[in-house]
Amino acid sequence: MALRLHACFRGLGTRAAAWPKTRGVSAGVMPWRTYATPANGGNSSQPPIRPGDPRYSGNAHEGYRRYQEEAQRRNTSGLLYVSAFVIFFLGSSYAAVPLYRLLCKTTGFMGTPKTEPTIRDAETLKPLEGHRKLRINFAGQVSTLLDWSFKPEQRQVSVVPGETALAFFKAYNNSDKPIVGIATYNVLPDQAAPYFNKIQCFCFDEQQLDPREEIDMPVFFFIDPEFADDPLMDDIDTITLSYTFFKASGR
Repeated sequence: MALRLHACFRGLGTRAAAWPKTRGVSAGVMPWRTYATPANGGNSSQPPIRPGDPRYSGNAHEGYRRYQEEAQRRNTSGLLYVSAFVIFFLGSSYAAVPLYRLLCKTTGFMGTPKTEPTIRDAETLKPLEGHRKLRINFAGQVSTLLDWSFKPEQRQVSVVPGETALAFFKAYNNSDKPIVGIATYNVLPDQAAPYFNKIQCFCFDEQQLDPREEIDMPVFFFIDPEFADDPLMDDIDTITLSYTFFKASGR
C-alpha cells in the first residue's frame, strides 16, 4: 500500500515539473486562469474585481454615487410633474362652475336661457306681426333639503318672438328659522334655449327668507326675433321655463 502511494505522489511531481513556464511563473506553479473583462478588452491574466479586493472599493463608490444622483434627479422630476398636475386639477375644479355657467348663459347650452345683455333697438324688439303664438309654460320645484314652498303664480303666457313678458314666482319659508336658497333654471326643449332671453330674473342669486316669510320673484323675458328665421323651430309651439330652488351651501 505504501509503495502505491509513493508511486502516485512521484507521478504527480513529475507532471508538475513538466508544466511550462507562463509569463514569468516558475514551473510547477499553477498559473492564473484567463478572465475576460470589459476593462481589458475581453482578455486578462488577472482575476475579475470582486468584493474585498482593494480595487473594488473605488469603483463601487463612484457607481453608487452616480446611482444616487440619478435617483435624486428622477425623484425631483417626478415630484415636479405630480405637483403641476395637482395644481392644474385644483385650478380646473374651481374654474369649472363659473366657466360652465358663463357658457350656458351666453350660448343657451343644456337648456339654459341666455341672460347676456344684447344691444337691441325698438325695431328689433317689437313683436313679429303675423307670427304664431308661442305658449310659455312655467314650473317650479324645491330640493328635499329646503323647507320652502315655491311655485309660479301663472301657469303659462302666450307671446310672439320679439314680445316682452313678465311672470312671477312665489316662495314661502315653511320653517321657524331663516333659510337662504338659490335657484337654477333650464328651458325645454333644449334647442329653443338660445332664443329664450331673460332681462331680469332671480336665478343664481341667494335669497333669504325669514321664518314664515313669503315673497314674489319676477322674471322679465322675451323670445329672440331670430327664432322665426330658424327652420328647426318650425315645429316648436310650447316652451317651458323651469326653476329649482336649493339650500345655499354653508347657509
